[in-house]
Formats: sequence, structure tokens, C-alpha cells
Amino acid sequence: MSQTSAAKVTVEGDETLRRTMGNAQGDLEQLDQAEAARLVQQRAQARAPKVTGTLRASVRAKDLGHGRAVVASELIYAPVIHNGWAAHHISPQPFLTTALEDSKTLVQAQDLRQVNTILGRVRGA
Repeated sequence: MSQTSAAKVTVEGDETLRRTMGNAQGDLEQLDQAEAARLVQQRAQARAPKVTGTLRASVRAKDLGHGRAVVASELIYAPVIHNGWAAHHISPQPFLTTALEDSKTLVQAQDLRQVNTILGRVRGA
């Protein structure tokens, strides 16, 4: 006849860990991209061709939520200036793309700071 003994293990802080990890997941899915979009917006405005200044002034940043943002102009001719139009002898001036590329390091550093802040709030076991 064999005898088995049951051991009981209690983990303190497991509920806190589970709750704060869940909070962190939600926060990570909702990273605030508004400041990053403003950084790109400023660079795009500085790089936009300036004839009258209307295109430059029209560049806007918008936080879409869920960790997404957009920087764009709603002017009908903005894509033509940005991408060019060979049939009309308009050369591309990709000021938005260049601004995004030039901002990449700053945006990544900002995201990393947010991630570290979020993960710093995780508590428990």
C-alpha cells in the first residue's frame, strides 16, 4: 500500500500580478501616439514646399487611438505634391515620408518610455 501526501502551495500576490498584467496589456494596446504624431507633424510642416504656405499649414496630426496616429493634409493637391505627377511634370516632394523617417528614433524612444512606465506598474508575485 502506497501513501501519497498532498502539499499545499500558496502564492502571495498572484491576483495582484494577474490584475496588473491585465491592466498593462490594455495600456500597451492603447499607447498614446499623439505626441509622436506631433513630432512628425512639426517635421513635415518644416519640409513641406512653401509657395503660399497653405500646404505647410494644412499638415495635421491626429491620434486614432489603439496605438495609431496619422499625419496628413486634407488639401486635394497634397498627394500630387507629395507623390508627384509625371504627366504634369510635377516631381515628387515626399515631405511626409521624409518627416516620418527623420522622426523614427525619437518616436521609438518615446514609445519605449511609455512601455517602461506601463511595465513599471506591474506588481505581484
